[in-house]
Amino acid sequence: MTNNILIFLRHAETKVEKGVKNSEWSLTTKGKLDALKIVESKPFDDINIIIASAEEKALNTAYPLAGGLKIKILIEADLNEIMRDHGKFLDTQRYIITMKQCMTNRDKSFNNWETANNALERFSNKIEEIDFKHDSKKILIVSHGVVINLYFAKVLGKLEDVFDRAQTNSFCDYGIIQNNNVIRDIATKIRNH
Repeated sequence: MTNNILIFLRHAETKVEKGVKNSEWSLTTKGKLDALKIVESKPFDDINIIIASAEEKALNTAYPLAGGLKIKILIEADLNEIMRDHGKFLDTQRYIITMKQCMTNRDKSFNNWETANNALERFSNKIEEIDFKHDSKKILIVSHGVVINLYFAKVLGKLEDVFDRAQTNSFCDYGIIQNNNVIRDIATKIRNH
């Protein structure tokens, strides 16, 4: 066992911009302020390693904490969100419907998005690599709602509930896994029962 503590942080609030690729969306003003508040949060005060997805919203969530801890951010594109850049822009209601289709039919592509199973496999393989590369470290992984929720549902054996679980968390929520055991669930309603 590597005995690492892996903290999975969902990025801060994102500015939805029609005409801009999803992977290039930035943080809202509130998101930037929330990213600054993370620096003062207890679970993040003794991080050894910070690894973020290559997407701007994840990096901008990680920068304040990395600066405060004087840690360089390692960037891993395999931690990126489910790839949606090739699909058409969706309003909020259509986005939620499409996301549900994607998460409940994980082998199919909807709106020209990456399949959920492909995103989960990519993300899971990278987490396994990160975990085995280090020993007894507290590692912060700054990533995205869909891939983090897929990963936690997989670890818990609850992939059939992944969409409902994902609806219980929001920006800047986090979960903790150690030795492949969920210590703190990202799904807040699940966690509070």
